[in-house]
Amino acid sequence: MKRLLFALLALLTAAFAAGCGEETEEPHINIGDMESGAGITSAADLAAFFESGGERAVLARSVDMEDAMLTLSAARGHITIEGRGNTISGNADCVIRLEDGAELTLEEVNITGGAAGIGGLGSGKISGQGAINAVAHAVDFAAGIEFGENSRFYIKSNRGCAIRAGMLNMGKGCAVYAQGGESASAVNIFEEDILLYEGALLEAVTEANYNALKCTGTLVMQDGATLKVKNNGEYHGAELNEIELYGVTNIEADGGDKGVGMFAFSADGDYYAVGHCEPEMVIETGNGSVTFVNNAADIPEPTPEPTLATEE
Repeated sequence: MKRLLFALLALLTAAFAAGCGEETEEPHINIGDMESGAGITSAADLAAFFESGGERAVLARSVDMEDAMLTLSAARGHITIEGRGNTISGNADCVIRLEDGAELTLEEVNITGGAAGIGGLGSGKISGQGAINAVAHAVDFAAGIEFGENSRFYIKSNRGCAIRAGMLNMGKGCAVYAQGGESASAVNIFEEDILLYEGALLEAVTEANYNALKCTGTLVMQDGATLKVKNNGEYHGAELNEIELYGVTNIEADGGDKGVGMFAFSADGDYYAVGHCEPEMVIETGNGSVTFVNNAADIPEPTPEPTLATEE
């Protein structure tokens, strides 16, 4: 009889423990081989991968880093996160910080920051596809940021800049769509140039009373590159220090109620661009100009430079 009572007591104890929500510990994943197995399921494993894992990891589900920041060192070099549509979120100063020279590829990954999204105290490179959303600056680099060839990112800030960096390089065929917050420009490049390589597309939109795009350096666009700026507030679509266009480029610029589509402090060449600028572009100094045409066929052929006759 006593044995029966002890058995019943043990059974009731086990059932009570399960009813209180006692959870089984998640299995720890081998961070050295993230491509096989279930993939990353916890913040601890994701942090360990960034610190000392292999070159590639798979997110098995969305991961909340809470107050911990993921840091990618320059020594780690280049890593890839395959997101499969999952999200990495966090409330630290950055969800992900890249040390100077580090390179991160995101494949179908969403980054959501309670403060900033991806940033660095130096420069970094981001490639792949995904969305980066943040309350403050979504992409914030003190030196410069490069987006890799054929990348595609949707970047949005609630209060800050979608992109804030010392310099912006966009590789061939890259497309970035930037939506500014309520207290800043959509794209703010505050030291050097914006370089749009062949076929690259940059779109900057703001609803606030700031320039949709601001660059204290030169906007350089190569053949086939596209710039779209739109200010739904009061100021310029784009404010640039200087502009240089090479080949056939495409520009769609719409300014706010008290601004122009594009404002440049100077331009030294006479350029053509397919598209429009409303209100009309203003160039403050220099002898250059930008003429907007409906299609590439309307761009005149460059006049060949005269050659000096050779002496006989």
